Amino acid sequence: MSRTGFVCDLLPECFVVGWRRASYVWALALLIFSFIIVLYGIARQWNNPAWKDSQKENSHPALEIIFFMLMLTWIGLLEGCQISIVGLQGIDLEKIKDTHPRAYSALKVCFDGPNVERFLVGRQFLLLFNGFLASRVGSAAAIVENDGNFKIGGWEWDNLGAWSQIMWSNSFLLMIVIVAFAQLPTQLLAEDKMLGFFDLPFFPYYTIVLPTLFMESLGLTHSAYLLKDLLCAAVKIDTSKSDPRKQMNKNFVYYFKCFLSVSVVTFCGIFLFKGWFLKQTGATHGVGWEELNGWAAIVVSVFFLFIMACAEGIQVSALALQRTPTETFKESKPNVYRILMLLGGSDGREYEGRNMKAFLVGRQMFVAMMVVLLGRVTAYGGSKGELVTGTDWGMGKGFNEWFLQTGFCGTIFVVNVAQLATQITASIFPVSLINNCFMYFLLQTMLLTEASGLPNACWPCTWFLNWVCRLGPDPELIIENDPYAAGTGFIAKTENSGTEVTV
Repeated sequence: MSRTGFVCDLLPECFVVGWRRASYVWALALLIFSFIIVLYGIARQWNNPAWKDSQKENSHPALEIIFFMLMLTWIGLLEGCQISIVGLQGIDLEKIKDTHPRAYSALKVCFDGPNVERFLVGRQFLLLFNGFLASRVGSAAAIVENDGNFKIGGWEWDNLGAWSQIMWSNSFLLMIVIVAFAQLPTQLLAEDKMLGFFDLPFFPYYTIVLPTLFMESLGLTHSAYLLKDLLCAAVKIDTSKSDPRKQMNKNFVYYFKCFLSVSVVTFCGIFLFKGWFLKQTGATHGVGWEELNGWAAIVVSVFFLFIMACAEGIQVSALALQRTPTETFKESKPNVYRILMLLGGSDGREYEGRNMKAFLVGRQMFVAMMVVLLGRVTAYGGSKGELVTGTDWGMGKGFNEWFLQTGFCGTIFVVNVAQLATQITASIFPVSLINNCFMYFLLQTMLLTEASGLPNACWPCTWFLNWVCRLGPDPELIIENDPYAAGTGFIAKTENSGTEVTV
Protein backbone atom coordinates (compact mmCIF):
# COMPACT_ATOMS: atom_id res chain seq x y z
CA MET A 1 0.00 0.00 0.00
CA SER A 2 1.44 3.35 -1.01
CA ARG A 3 1.93 6.32 1.25
CA THR A 4 -0.71 8.27 -0.69
CA GLY A 5 -3.44 6.03 0.68
CA PHE A 6 -5.71 3.20 -0.33
CA VAL A 7 -8.04 5.44 -2.38
CA CYS A 8 -5.21 6.49 -4.68
CA ASP A 9 -4.06 2.87 -5.00
CA LEU A 10 -7.37 1.93 -6.57
CA LEU A 11 -7.78 4.87 -8.96
CA PRO A 12 -5.53 6.61 -11.51
CA GLU A 13 -3.72 9.61 -10.09
CA CYS A 14 -5.10 11.96 -12.76
CA PHE A 15 -8.65 10.99 -11.79
CA VAL A 16 -7.96 11.57 -8.08
CA VAL A 17 -6.43 15.00 -8.74
CA GLY A 18 -9.25 15.95 -11.09
CA TRP A 19 -11.87 14.82 -8.61
CA ARG A 20 -10.25 16.82 -5.81
CA ARG A 21 -10.14 19.99 -7.89
CA ALA A 22 -13.74 19.53 -9.02
CA SER A 23 -14.77 19.00 -5.41
CA TYR A 24 -13.62 22.52 -4.55
CA VAL A 25 -16.36 23.80 -6.86
CA TRP A 26 -19.29 21.52 -6.01
CA ALA A 27 -18.43 21.45 -2.29
CA LEU A 28 -18.51 25.26 -2.27
CA ALA A 29 -21.88 25.14 -4.01
CA LEU A 30 -23.07 22.66 -1.36
CA LEU A 31 -21.86 24.99 1.39
CA ILE A 32 -23.75 27.95 -0.14
CA PHE A 33 -26.87 25.79 -0.48
CA SER A 34 -26.48 24.66 3.15
CA PHE A 35 -26.22 28.25 4.33
CA ILE A 36 -29.37 29.20 2.39
CA ILE A 37 -31.40 26.34 3.88
CA VAL A 38 -30.17 26.86 7.46
CA LEU A 39 -30.51 30.66 7.50
CA TYR A 40 -33.89 30.56 5.77
CA GLY A 41 -35.12 28.06 8.36
CA ILE A 42 -34.00 30.41 11.14
CA ALA A 43 -35.59 33.40 9.38
CA ARG A 44 -38.93 31.57 9.13
CA GLN A 45 -38.63 30.43 12.78
CA TRP A 46 -38.53 26.77 11.78
CA ASN A 47 -35.55 26.25 14.04
CA ASN A 48 -35.36 24.88 17.55
CA PRO A 49 -33.61 27.20 20.06
CA ALA A 50 -34.07 26.50 23.77
CA TRP A 51 -35.77 29.86 24.35
CA LYS A 52 -38.43 29.39 21.68
CA ASP A 53 -42.01 29.40 22.92
CA SER A 54 -44.15 26.92 21.04
CA GLN A 55 -47.17 29.19 21.39
CA LYS A 56 -45.67 32.42 20.05
CA GLU A 57 -42.53 33.92 18.59
CA ASN A 58 -40.59 35.74 21.30
CA SER A 59 -37.23 36.45 19.64
CA HIS A 60 -36.65 38.20 16.34
CA PRO A 61 -35.21 35.89 13.66
CA ALA A 62 -32.61 38.52 12.74
CA LEU A 63 -31.24 38.34 16.29
CA GLU A 64 -31.09 34.57 16.08
CA ILE A 65 -29.20 34.73 12.79
CA ILE A 66 -26.72 37.20 14.31
CA PHE A 67 -26.33 34.96 17.35
CA PHE A 68 -25.84 31.90 15.11
CA MET A 69 -23.13 33.67 13.08
CA LEU A 70 -21.40 34.84 16.26
CA MET A 71 -21.30 31.26 17.52
CA LEU A 72 -19.78 30.07 14.24
CA THR A 73 -17.20 32.87 14.38
CA TRP A 74 -16.24 32.00 17.94
CA ILE A 75 -15.92 28.33 16.98
CA GLY A 76 -13.57 29.30 14.14
CA LEU A 77 -11.43 31.50 16.40
CA LEU A 78 -11.20 28.80 19.07
CA GLU A 79 -10.03 26.28 16.47
CA GLY A 80 -7.47 28.58 14.90
CA CYS A 81 -6.07 29.85 18.19
CA GLN A 82 -5.49 26.30 19.39
CA ILE A 83 -3.26 25.65 16.39
CA SER A 84 -1.34 28.88 16.97
CA ILE A 85 -0.82 28.44 20.70
CA VAL A 86 0.27 24.81 20.44
CA GLY A 87 2.58 25.50 17.51
CA LEU A 88 4.20 28.62 18.94
CA GLN A 89 5.25 27.13 22.27
CA GLY A 90 8.92 27.68 23.00
CA ILE A 91 9.48 30.82 20.87
CA ASP A 92 11.24 33.88 22.25
CA LEU A 93 8.29 36.18 22.86
CA GLU A 94 10.44 39.27 23.27
CA LYS A 95 11.33 39.12 19.57
CA ILE A 96 7.68 39.67 18.59
CA LYS A 97 6.81 42.26 21.22
CA ASP A 98 6.91 45.19 18.78
CA THR A 99 6.01 43.44 15.51
CA HIS A 100 3.02 41.43 16.80
CA PRO A 101 1.74 43.20 19.93
CA ARG A 102 -1.67 41.49 20.12
CA ALA A 103 -0.11 38.03 19.81
CA TYR A 104 2.58 38.98 22.33
CA SER A 105 0.15 40.05 25.07
CA ALA A 106 -2.01 36.93 24.62
CA LEU A 107 0.85 34.43 24.33
CA LYS A 108 2.55 35.93 27.38
CA VAL A 109 -0.43 34.81 29.46
CA CYS A 110 -0.84 31.46 27.68
CA PHE A 111 2.78 30.42 28.19
CA ASP A 112 2.82 31.36 31.87
CA GLY A 113 3.04 28.26 34.06
CA PRO A 114 0.51 25.52 33.18
CA ASN A 115 -1.73 27.90 31.24
CA VAL A 116 -1.33 26.07 27.92
CA GLU A 117 -2.91 22.97 29.42
CA ARG A 118 -5.54 25.10 31.17
CA PHE A 119 -6.29 26.93 27.91
CA LEU A 120 -6.77 23.71 25.96
CA VAL A 121 -9.11 22.23 28.57
CA GLY A 122 -11.19 25.41 28.82
CA ARG A 123 -11.21 25.77 25.05
CA GLN A 124 -12.54 22.23 24.66
CA PHE A 125 -15.50 23.11 26.86
CA LEU A 126 -16.26 26.41 25.11
CA LEU A 127 -15.90 24.83 21.68
CA LEU A 128 -18.36 22.06 22.48
CA PHE A 129 -20.86 24.37 24.16
CA ASN A 130 -20.77 26.76 21.20
CA GLY A 131 -21.28 23.79 18.89
CA PHE A 132 -24.27 22.63 20.92
CA LEU A 133 -25.80 26.12 20.92
CA ALA A 134 -25.20 26.60 17.19
CA SER A 135 -26.71 23.19 16.43
CA ARG A 136 -29.75 24.03 18.55
CA VAL A 137 -30.30 27.42 16.89
CA GLY A 138 -29.64 26.13 13.37
CA SER A 139 -31.41 22.79 13.62
CA ALA A 140 -34.91 22.08 12.40
CA ALA A 141 -38.04 21.93 14.48
CA ALA A 142 -41.32 20.55 13.25
CA ILE A 143 -42.47 22.79 10.37
CA VAL A 144 -46.12 23.66 10.82
CA GLU A 145 -46.54 25.78 7.70
CA ASN A 146 -47.05 24.57 4.12
CA ASP A 147 -48.50 21.23 5.30
CA GLY A 148 -45.19 20.33 6.91
CA ASN A 149 -43.07 20.97 3.81
CA PHE A 150 -39.93 23.09 3.57
CA LYS A 151 -40.67 25.72 0.95
CA ILE A 152 -38.74 28.63 -0.54
CA GLY A 153 -40.81 30.54 -3.07
CA GLY A 154 -41.96 28.06 -5.68
CA TRP A 155 -39.52 25.37 -4.58
CA GLU A 156 -40.91 22.87 -2.10
CA TRP A 157 -39.08 20.15 -0.21
CA ASP A 158 -41.20 17.35 1.16
CA ASN A 159 -40.45 17.21 4.88
CA LEU A 160 -41.47 13.57 5.02
CA GLY A 161 -39.03 12.46 2.33
CA ALA A 162 -35.85 10.59 3.20
CA TRP A 163 -33.59 13.27 1.73
CA SER A 164 -35.31 16.01 3.69
CA GLN A 165 -34.98 14.02 6.92
CA ILE A 166 -31.25 13.52 6.42
CA MET A 167 -30.30 16.89 4.94
CA TRP A 168 -32.59 19.24 6.87
CA SER A 169 -34.40 17.61 9.78
CA ASN A 170 -31.30 15.73 10.99
CA SER A 171 -28.93 18.65 10.36
CA PHE A 172 -26.58 17.24 7.71
CA LEU A 173 -26.50 20.65 5.99
CA LEU A 174 -25.85 22.31 9.33
CA MET A 175 -22.89 19.98 9.82
CA ILE A 176 -21.45 21.11 6.46
CA VAL A 177 -21.73 24.73 7.61
CA ILE A 178 -19.99 24.06 10.92
CA VAL A 179 -17.13 22.04 9.42
CA ALA A 180 -16.42 23.70 6.07
CA PHE A 181 -17.16 27.27 7.12
CA ALA A 182 -16.40 27.56 10.86
CA GLN A 183 -13.83 24.96 11.86
CA LEU A 184 -11.48 23.93 9.08
CA PRO A 185 -10.68 27.28 7.35
CA THR A 186 -9.24 28.85 10.50
CA GLN A 187 -7.36 25.66 11.34
CA LEU A 188 -5.79 25.52 7.90
CA LEU A 189 -4.95 29.23 7.93
CA ALA A 190 -3.45 29.12 11.42
CA GLU A 191 -1.42 26.01 10.58
CA ASP A 192 0.27 27.89 7.76
CA LYS A 193 0.58 31.28 9.50
CA MET A 194 0.41 30.72 13.23
CA LEU A 195 1.77 34.04 14.41
CA GLY A 196 0.01 36.12 11.76
CA PHE A 197 -3.35 34.54 12.56
CA PHE A 198 -2.97 35.08 16.30
CA ASP A 199 -2.13 38.76 15.73
CA LEU A 200 -5.28 39.49 13.72
CA PRO A 201 -7.50 42.25 15.20
CA PHE A 202 -10.01 39.96 16.91
CA PHE A 203 -8.17 40.71 20.19
CA PRO A 204 -7.42 37.10 21.20
CA TYR A 205 -6.48 38.10 24.75
CA TYR A 206 -10.06 39.17 25.45
CA THR A 207 -12.10 36.99 23.09
CA ILE A 208 -10.23 33.69 23.44
CA VAL A 209 -7.58 33.51 26.16
CA LEU A 210 -9.44 35.04 29.10
CA PRO A 211 -12.77 33.21 28.43
CA THR A 212 -11.05 29.83 28.13
CA LEU A 213 -8.97 30.30 31.27
CA PHE A 214 -12.05 31.51 33.15
CA MET A 215 -14.06 28.48 32.05
CA GLU A 216 -11.26 26.15 33.14
CA SER A 217 -10.99 27.94 36.49
CA LEU A 218 -14.61 27.01 37.33
CA GLY A 219 -13.43 23.45 37.90
CA LEU A 220 -16.09 21.70 35.81
CA THR A 221 -13.41 19.93 33.74
CA HIS A 222 -10.96 19.06 36.52
CA SER A 223 -11.94 15.40 36.34
CA ALA A 224 -9.54 15.29 33.35
CA TYR A 225 -6.62 16.26 35.58
CA LEU A 226 -7.68 13.73 38.20
CA LEU A 227 -7.83 10.98 35.59
CA LYS A 228 -4.36 11.91 34.38
CA ASP A 229 -3.00 11.74 37.94
CA LEU A 230 -4.60 8.34 38.52
CA LEU A 231 -3.36 6.86 35.23
CA CYS A 232 0.16 8.19 35.80
CA ALA A 233 0.15 6.65 39.26
CA ALA A 234 -1.21 3.36 37.93
CA VAL A 235 1.58 2.96 35.36
CA LYS A 236 4.19 4.50 37.67
CA ILE A 237 5.06 7.54 35.55
CA ASP A 238 7.40 9.83 37.45
CA THR A 239 5.78 13.25 36.91
CA SER A 240 8.39 14.96 39.10
CA LYS A 241 10.80 14.89 36.15
CA SER A 242 8.54 17.07 34.02
CA ASP A 243 9.15 20.79 33.67
CA PRO A 244 8.32 22.36 37.08
CA ARG A 245 7.24 25.57 35.33
CA LYS A 246 4.33 23.73 33.75
CA GLN A 247 3.08 21.78 36.75
CA MET A 248 -0.27 22.45 38.37
CA ASN A 249 -0.35 23.75 41.92
CA LYS A 250 -2.01 20.75 43.56
CA ASN A 251 -3.32 22.40 46.68
CA PHE A 252 -6.66 22.16 48.46
CA VAL A 253 -8.42 24.24 45.78
CA TYR A 254 -7.14 21.90 43.05
CA TYR A 255 -8.51 18.77 44.73
CA PHE A 256 -11.76 20.51 45.66
CA LYS A 257 -12.28 21.33 41.99
CA CYS A 258 -11.51 17.72 41.08
CA PHE A 259 -14.16 16.58 43.56
CA LEU A 260 -16.59 19.20 42.22
CA SER A 261 -15.98 18.10 38.63
CA VAL A 262 -16.54 14.41 39.36
CA SER A 263 -19.72 15.24 41.28
CA VAL A 264 -21.09 17.48 38.52
CA VAL A 265 -20.28 14.94 35.80
CA THR A 266 -22.06 12.23 37.79
CA PHE A 267 -25.05 14.55 38.35
CA CYS A 268 -25.21 15.35 34.62
CA GLY A 269 -24.94 11.69 33.69
CA ILE A 270 -27.91 10.84 35.92
CA PHE A 271 -30.08 13.50 34.28
CA LEU A 272 -29.02 12.50 30.78
CA PHE A 273 -29.84 8.83 31.28
CA LYS A 274 -33.09 9.84 32.95
CA GLY A 275 -33.97 12.06 29.97
CA TRP A 276 -33.13 9.33 27.45
CA PHE A 277 -35.10 6.67 29.28
CA LEU A 278 -38.17 8.88 29.88
CA LYS A 279 -38.13 10.20 26.26
CA GLN A 280 -37.50 13.80 27.31
CA THR A 281 -34.54 14.67 25.04
CA GLY A 282 -34.09 15.25 21.33
CA ALA A 283 -33.15 11.57 21.01
CA THR A 284 -36.85 10.68 20.96
CA HIS A 285 -38.41 13.77 19.39
CA GLY A 286 -38.38 15.08 15.84
CA VAL A 287 -38.77 13.61 12.37
CA GLY A 288 -37.19 10.15 12.27
CA TRP A 289 -36.57 10.02 16.03
CA GLU A 290 -40.05 9.79 17.51
CA GLU A 291 -40.22 6.00 17.17
CA LEU A 292 -37.29 5.35 19.52
CA ASN A 293 -38.18 4.02 22.94
CA GLY A 294 -36.22 4.83 26.08
CA TRP A 295 -33.77 1.94 25.89
CA ALA A 296 -33.11 2.55 22.20
CA ALA A 297 -32.44 6.23 22.94
CA ILE A 298 -29.84 5.22 25.54
CA VAL A 299 -28.13 2.82 23.11
CA VAL A 300 -28.06 5.39 20.29
CA SER A 301 -26.78 8.18 22.54
CA VAL A 302 -24.04 6.01 24.08
CA PHE A 303 -23.01 4.97 20.56
CA PHE A 304 -22.61 8.64 19.60
CA LEU A 305 -20.49 9.17 22.73
CA PHE A 306 -18.38 6.14 21.78
CA ILE A 307 -17.73 7.43 18.24
CA MET A 308 -16.79 10.87 19.61
CA ALA A 309 -14.38 9.24 22.06
CA CYS A 310 -12.81 7.10 19.32
CA ALA A 311 -12.37 10.14 17.06
CA GLU A 312 -10.56 11.98 19.84
CA GLY A 313 -8.47 8.99 20.87
CA ILE A 314 -7.25 7.99 17.42
CA GLN A 315 -5.98 11.52 16.75
CA VAL A 316 -4.02 11.71 20.00
CA SER A 317 -2.59 8.21 19.51
CA ALA A 318 -1.55 9.00 15.94
CA LEU A 319 0.25 12.15 17.04
CA ALA A 320 1.88 10.40 20.00
CA LEU A 321 3.30 7.67 17.75
CA GLN A 322 4.24 9.95 14.88
CA ARG A 323 8.02 9.57 15.31
CA THR A 324 7.94 5.94 16.36
CA PRO A 325 9.35 3.53 13.73
CA THR A 326 6.46 1.52 12.33
CA GLU A 327 8.57 -1.63 12.20
CA THR A 328 8.33 -1.67 16.01
CA PHE A 329 4.76 -2.96 15.75
CA LYS A 330 4.87 -5.04 12.57
CA GLU A 331 5.01 -8.42 14.29
CA SER A 332 3.74 -7.75 17.79
CA LYS A 333 0.82 -5.37 17.06
CA PRO A 334 -0.26 -5.67 13.42
CA ASN A 335 -3.32 -3.42 13.84
CA VAL A 336 -1.15 -0.56 15.08
CA TYR A 337 1.26 -1.19 12.23
CA ARG A 338 -1.53 -1.03 9.63
CA ILE A 339 -2.87 2.22 11.07
CA LEU A 340 0.53 3.92 11.14
CA MET A 341 1.38 2.74 7.64
CA LEU A 342 -1.96 4.03 6.34
CA LEU A 343 -1.15 7.41 7.87
CA GLY A 344 2.25 7.42 6.17
CA GLY A 345 4.40 6.10 8.98
CA SER A 346 8.12 5.52 8.48
CA ASP A 347 11.32 4.98 10.42
CA GLY A 348 10.93 7.63 13.11
CA ARG A 349 10.19 10.62 10.86
CA GLU A 350 6.99 12.60 10.52
CA TYR A 351 4.18 11.05 8.51
CA GLU A 352 4.77 11.13 4.76
CA GLY A 353 2.21 11.80 2.04
CA ARG A 354 -1.10 13.59 2.49
CA ASN A 355 -3.01 10.93 4.42
CA MET A 356 -2.35 12.54 7.80
CA LYS A 357 -3.94 15.81 6.69
CA ALA A 358 -6.73 13.90 4.98
CA PHE A 359 -7.32 12.00 8.22
CA LEU A 360 -7.50 15.22 10.24
CA VAL A 361 -10.04 16.70 7.81
CA GLY A 362 -12.12 13.51 7.77
CA ARG A 363 -11.92 13.26 11.54
CA GLN A 364 -13.13 16.84 11.88
CA MET A 365 -16.14 15.89 9.79
CA PHE A 366 -16.89 13.01 12.16
CA VAL A 367 -16.44 15.18 15.25
CA ALA A 368 -18.75 17.86 13.83
CA MET A 369 -21.35 15.21 13.04
CA MET A 370 -21.12 13.92 16.61
CA VAL A 371 -21.35 17.48 17.98
CA VAL A 372 -24.59 18.05 16.05
CA LEU A 373 -26.03 14.66 16.99
CA LEU A 374 -24.93 14.81 20.63
CA GLY A 375 -26.20 18.39 20.83
CA ARG A 376 -29.56 16.97 19.84
CA VAL A 377 -29.69 13.87 22.03
CA THR A 378 -28.22 15.48 25.18
CA ALA A 379 -30.45 18.57 25.14
CA TYR A 380 -33.88 18.20 26.68
CA GLY A 381 -36.81 18.87 24.39
CA GLY A 382 -39.37 21.59 24.91
CA SER A 383 -38.68 25.24 25.72
CA LYS A 384 -39.06 27.84 28.44
CA GLY A 385 -38.47 25.17 31.06
CA GLU A 386 -41.49 23.12 29.99
CA LEU A 387 -40.49 19.51 29.32
CA VAL A 388 -42.12 17.60 26.48
CA THR A 389 -43.15 14.77 28.78
CA GLY A 390 -42.60 13.37 32.24
CA THR A 391 -41.40 14.95 35.45
CA ASP A 392 -38.44 17.23 36.14
CA TRP A 393 -37.92 15.74 39.61
CA GLY A 394 -38.95 19.05 41.13
CA MET A 395 -35.95 20.98 39.77
CA GLY A 396 -38.03 23.86 38.40
CA LYS A 397 -38.36 25.69 35.09
CA GLY A 398 -35.18 27.75 35.50
CA PHE A 399 -33.08 24.61 35.92
CA ASN A 400 -34.81 22.93 33.00
CA GLU A 401 -34.36 25.86 30.62
CA TRP A 402 -30.82 27.01 31.38
CA PHE A 403 -29.20 23.71 32.37
CA LEU A 404 -31.05 20.98 30.47
CA GLN A 405 -32.58 22.59 27.38
CA THR A 406 -29.58 24.77 26.44
CA GLY A 407 -27.34 21.71 26.36
CA PHE A 408 -25.10 22.89 29.22
CA CYS A 409 -25.68 19.62 31.07
CA GLY A 410 -24.77 17.64 27.97
CA THR A 411 -21.67 19.75 27.38
CA ILE A 412 -20.27 19.02 30.84
CA PHE A 413 -20.83 15.29 30.43
CA VAL A 414 -19.58 14.95 26.85
CA VAL A 415 -16.45 17.09 27.25
CA ASN A 416 -15.35 15.19 30.36
CA VAL A 417 -16.36 11.65 29.40
CA ALA A 418 -16.09 11.47 25.61
CA GLN A 419 -13.34 14.00 24.89
CA LEU A 420 -10.89 14.90 27.65
CA ALA A 421 -10.88 11.47 29.29
CA THR A 422 -10.16 9.75 25.99
CA GLN A 423 -7.48 12.26 25.01
CA ILE A 424 -5.65 11.71 28.28
CA THR A 425 -6.00 7.92 28.12
CA ALA A 426 -4.69 7.93 24.55
CA SER A 427 -1.74 10.10 25.51
CA ILE A 428 -0.67 7.52 28.09
CA PHE A 429 -1.73 4.34 26.27
CA PRO A 430 -1.54 5.28 22.57
CA VAL A 431 -0.70 1.77 21.41
CA SER A 432 -3.36 -0.10 23.36
CA LEU A 433 -6.09 2.31 22.31
CA ILE A 434 -5.66 1.78 18.56
CA ASN A 435 -4.58 -1.87 18.62
CA ASN A 436 -7.90 -3.16 17.29
CA CYS A 437 -9.69 -3.62 13.99
CA PHE A 438 -12.41 -1.07 14.77
CA MET A 439 -9.94 1.83 14.89
CA TYR A 440 -8.46 0.75 11.56
CA PHE A 441 -11.96 0.63 10.06
CA LEU A 442 -12.74 4.06 11.55
CA LEU A 443 -9.56 5.51 10.06
CA GLN A 444 -10.47 4.16 6.63
CA THR A 445 -13.94 5.68 6.96
CA MET A 446 -12.46 9.06 7.87
CA LEU A 447 -10.13 8.96 4.87
CA LEU A 448 -13.04 8.04 2.61
CA THR A 449 -15.05 10.92 4.07
CA GLU A 450 -12.29 13.35 3.13
CA ALA A 451 -11.89 11.72 -0.29
CA SER A 452 -15.60 12.20 -0.94
CA GLY A 453 -14.97 15.93 -1.11
CA LEU A 454 -17.86 16.88 1.21
CA PRO A 455 -15.72 19.13 3.47
CA ASN A 456 -13.57 20.50 0.63
CA ALA A 457 -15.30 23.89 0.59
CA CYS A 458 -12.92 24.62 3.46
CA TRP A 459 -10.11 25.18 0.95
CA PRO A 460 -11.76 27.99 -1.06
CA CYS A 461 -12.89 29.50 2.26
CA THR A 462 -9.29 29.35 3.53
CA TRP A 463 -7.93 30.99 0.39
CA PHE A 464 -10.55 33.73 0.61
CA LEU A 465 -9.85 34.27 4.32
CA ASN A 466 -6.12 34.50 3.61
CA TRP A 467 -6.78 37.05 0.86
CA VAL A 468 -9.01 39.16 3.11
CA CYS A 469 -6.55 39.10 6.02
CA ARG A 470 -3.54 39.79 3.76
CA LEU A 471 -1.31 37.58 5.86
CA GLY A 472 2.29 37.27 4.82
CA PRO A 473 4.61 34.45 5.88
CA ASP A 474 5.49 34.22 9.54
CA PRO A 475 8.97 35.41 10.54
CA GLU A 476 11.60 32.81 11.22
CA LEU A 477 11.42 32.02 14.92
CA ILE A 478 13.75 29.69 16.76
CA ILE A 479 11.97 27.24 19.01
CA GLU A 480 13.78 26.82 22.31
CA ASN A 481 14.46 23.36 23.72
CA ASP A 482 11.11 23.02 25.44
CA PRO A 483 9.54 19.60 25.99
CA TYR A 484 6.12 21.25 25.83
CA ALA A 485 6.67 22.82 22.43
CA ALA A 486 4.40 20.55 20.44
CA GLY A 487 1.23 19.43 22.09
CA THR A 488 -1.74 19.77 24.33
CA GLY A 489 0.16 19.53 27.59
CA PHE A 490 -0.81 15.97 28.45
CA ILE A 491 2.58 14.41 29.19
CA ALA A 492 2.94 10.65 29.12
CA LYS A 493 5.35 7.79 28.60
CA THR A 494 4.40 5.80 25.54
CA GLU A 495 3.97 2.08 25.99
CA ASN A 496 6.42 1.09 23.29
CA SER A 497 9.46 3.06 24.38
CA GLY A 498 8.88 4.48 27.85
CA THR A 499 9.96 7.93 26.63
CA GLU A 500 8.05 11.07 27.44
CA VAL A 501 5.92 12.61 24.72
CA THR A 502 3.58 15.54 24.65
CA VAL A 503 0.41 15.03 22.67
